[in-house]
Amino acid sequence: MTVSPAAPKQATSAWLPIVVLGVGAGCISGLQPLLLDLLLKAGKLDVAAMGLAATAEAAGMALAVTIAALCLPLQNLRKWALLALCAMALANAGTMFGSGSAIIGLRFLNGLGAGVLLWVLVGMLSRSAEPARLFAIYVTAQSVLGLCLSQAISGLIAPAFGHVGAYGLLLGLNALMLLAVPAMADGFDTAAQGSRGLPGLRAIIVLLAMTAFLAGIMGLWVYLLPLLANAGFAPATAASAVSVGLAAQIAGGLLAALLGARIGARTAWIVGIVLAIGAIMLMSGSGSAAVMLAGAGLFGFVWIFVPPFHMPAVLAVDPSGRGAMLVGTAQLSGTVVGPLVAAPVVAANGVSALWQLSGAWLCLSLLLLAAAQFQKNTVERIPS
Repeated sequence: MTVSPAAPKQATSAWLPIVVLGVGAGCISGLQPLLLDLLLKAGKLDVAAMGLAATAEAAGMALAVTIAALCLPLQNLRKWALLALCAMALANAGTMFGSGSAIIGLRFLNGLGAGVLLWVLVGMLSRSAEPARLFAIYVTAQSVLGLCLSQAISGLIAPAFGHVGAYGLLLGLNALMLLAVPAMADGFDTAAQGSRGLPGLRAIIVLLAMTAFLAGIMGLWVYLLPLLANAGFAPATAASAVSVGLAAQIAGGLLAALLGARIGARTAWIVGIVLAIGAIMLMSGSGSAAVMLAGAGLFGFVWIFVPPFHMPAVLAVDPSGRGAMLVGTAQLSGTVVGPLVAAPVVAANGVSALWQLSGAWLCLSLLLLAAAQFQKNTVERIPS
């Protein structure tokens, strides 16, 4: 089965199974604070290894989606999806009983499988007439699933079964995802592949801005529970912040779906950065629990509101589609770099330094967006 890019709107039967697989693959990022904290409490990881495990998982995703985008045609997708799900199932089963470096390796394997599924999703989005709307649907569904799983893990599974039950739940999710494989498109028209290779300079700058944005988000998010504990909040209150953040993601995704065709991608991105910096100030300002939870909610809202505008932003500066196929790479690279840089910062300066580090990443994203605009103006001033 192939999907033609010529139609103004893709049939639901074409994109829904791919979105379902992408949701199941991508929801792990939002659950990392809870899952890694369970491994920490069980003595399977120390604080430094938490960052390494998060980095390994994101690195696996980034590596898989990049290699696939550069080297593989979007064909035989059911075979690739099946192999990806097998890898994820093996990784989650192994994490239930592993420890230390073994867990870090297993999370890398899970990332590889998830990255393959996200490559398929990005390929479908890059060929869609409405990429912002479909991406918003994807992140909203991912947020709903993440919220449901976080509530089940923190309220029911973790108290009774600990990390074994939590990763067992993910194993069950992998099994359910198998149901979407037979229904998905097995390939896209080769005519829609577009030219290969690196995009132009402006597209590269925009892609780097995506990386910086997600680095600022994930570098803080994976350490949210230790950060809030260090700020003096009770464990139950800190855990509530994760749930509030995940719930706010739903609102962010819904608003992005509503505004996807009504607001400029660059404008939405800039507003999101400003709001994210404000959220960091609310969470780190030694205020009341209510203020902290408001900050966590705003942070989760921005996390999901901004990424749907990444694809339209890069397509606006690179209509060839070369940059669009690297959106997954740029976003996932941010989820790698954020925790990777955060780990030594925590070791050297303590966990509280991550508030400033996250803000610095977000400011860098804003500067890169300004640089991309400056490059446009410079090119336009050059006489032909």
